[in-house]
Amino acid sequence: MSKKILITGSTSKIARHLIKLIPKSIKVTKINSKDFKFDDLNQIKKNMNYFRQFDTIFFFHSEIGTKRLNFENIEKISRSVHTNLLSQIYISEICLKNHKKAKIFFTGSESALKGSYDIIYSLMKASVHKYVEERKILFPDQKILCLAPSTIIDSNFTKHRKDQKNVNRSIKINPKKRGLYSKEIAEIIFEIMFSKKFNYLTNTIIQLNGGKFARM
Repeated sequence: MSKKILITGSTSKIARHLIKLIPKSIKVTKINSKDFKFDDLNQIKKNMNYFRQFDTIFFFHSEIGTKRLNFENIEKISRSVHTNLLSQIYISEICLKNHKKAKIFFTGSESALKGSYDIIYSLMKASVHKYVEERKILFPDQKILCLAPSTIIDSNFTKHRKDQKNVNRSIKINPKKRGLYSKEIAEIIFEIMFSKKFNYLTNTIIQLNGGKFARM
C-alpha cells in the first residue's frame, strides 16, 4: 500500500467516496483549485519539492468550459489546457522519477472518444488518454491508469446540465439501462489501483460506459 497519497480535486463526489475507502493509517493530502492554481506551471515548478513527497497521486481536478470554442476567451482556453493536461503530466513526471512504486491515476472522459461541446476539454482528455497509454513506466512496481466514465448520474455537472432530455435519452439507450454513480466508480478505482490482483495492469484506459459504443 502507498505511504503518501495526493488527491487533487478532492471535493468531487468520486474523490470523497475514494477517501473513505483508503485506510486511516495512510496519509492522504487533499488539494483543490481554490488551494492551488493548477493553471500556473510556474507555481507547480516552485512547489516541486512538495509534490515530490507523494508516491501515489489521483487527479480529479478539471476545468470545463461553458461556451463553444469560437466564443470562449483566450484566458479560459489557456486555463483549460494547463488544468486538464499540462499540470497533471508535470506532477505525474515528478512522481514517476522519484518513486519506484509510484501509482498515478488520471480521470479520463468518454468525450475523448466522441467529442464534446467543449472542444478544448475533449482534446485535453484525449491527450491525457494518449499520455497514459504511451508513458512507459520506469520501474516494474509503478502503475499509470486512467478511467473514462460515461454519464455520472449524481455528479454536480450532470445535475446542472440544461439538456436533461439528452441525459435521460443517453441512459435509456445504454445497454445497461442506467448511468453511473460516483460511489461505484470510486470502488473500481480503489481496486485497480491498490489490489494485488491488478498488479500487472498499467498504461490502460478503462472505458466505463456500459457498452454504449458496441455496434455488433
